[in-house]
Amino acid sequence: MDMVMKGVLALVWLAVVPAAAGILFTGKRQLKFAEIFLHGYLLLFAMMEILVLPMILLKMPLHVLTAVYGSLAAGFAVAGLLLWKKKNRNKNLRKKMERPSIYFWMAVVVILLQVLMCAAMAHMDADDCFYVAAATTDVHTDSIFAVDPYTGCEYRILPRRYVLSPFPVFLAVVSQLSGGLHPAIMAHMIFPVIFLPMAYMVQYCLGEKWFSGEKKAKDIYLLLAACICSFSGYSVYNAGNFQMVRIWQGKAVLASVLLPYLICLCISMLLEKQRKNSWTALLLANISCCLLSSMGIILAPIMTGCFLAVSLVMRKDWKRVGKGLLCCLPSFVLGIAYILIG
Repeated sequence: MDMVMKGVLALVWLAVVPAAAGILFTGKRQLKFAEIFLHGYLLLFAMMEILVLPMILLKMPLHVLTAVYGSLAAGFAVAGLLLWKKKNRNKNLRKKMERPSIYFWMAVVVILLQVLMCAAMAHMDADDCFYVAAATTDVHTDSIFAVDPYTGCEYRILPRRYVLSPFPVFLAVVSQLSGGLHPAIMAHMIFPVIFLPMAYMVQYCLGEKWFSGEKKAKDIYLLLAACICSFSGYSVYNAGNFQMVRIWQGKAVLASVLLPYLICLCISMLLEKQRKNSWTALLLANISCCLLSSMGIILAPIMTGCFLAVSLVMRKDWKRVGKGLLCCLPSFVLGIAYILIG
């Protein structure tokens, strides 16, 4: 029974809270549930990155970070629910819901089978020796990136590859918020249930871009994406394999969720005539990529910069370019810090 309660708490913090917090991004525009949920995670990931970095430098204990993050996340969730109630969004959703095609339900079946396989037949990856062990070490020592999980000794020099992208700390924090659920259980059994569907939410949003106004084509695209991922085990280096066998690791979430969603945001913000998202979302996406992996510090601004260049050619709008560069500023700062730490 104790384990069941911890599992319920985990789903509250990883599913309910992000969904509620994402409502804050709705504004005047009608967002679909996938966009609301993904925006909620952009907010929570970025908030974690902003909180963790100074706390690591100040050598603060993990329980302080857990309390601060939990309070802020709960506050954003409550604010989102109050906004939803104020706008009476439930009636709006009923009016604008589309009836899914058979291809959509086929995609849902494939995705659910993948989630079941990933959660029940957890792959034990060699990288867990650091990522999951770092979270477990932080929990048992009540510290934040202060103890080397390989040796049990305190770090003399902080590892630049990980300290600027402390996704294991996110694992440690949500484990503590979930009644002390062990980080290994959280990573291998709970994270796939959340992050794997998130990857397909992104594909659904991309389908909206590729096949705007073609309902059946969007659903076929989602089914095709799910089927391709199911047969991506021919290499350990492609995004599909990362998504299926190590989705609990930051670099896998980066490759499967955040970078594809950054593409979606860049299309909305920089290429389309009418902006369909707030600049805040693009800023939070860049910061979130930094949390997940050191590769995100480099890849997020490069990807955004490519879209900025295309946008300048297509729209000749220097104002958009300037705002886009400001959204990349946190990545530039962390990139410089990465070089200086080395």
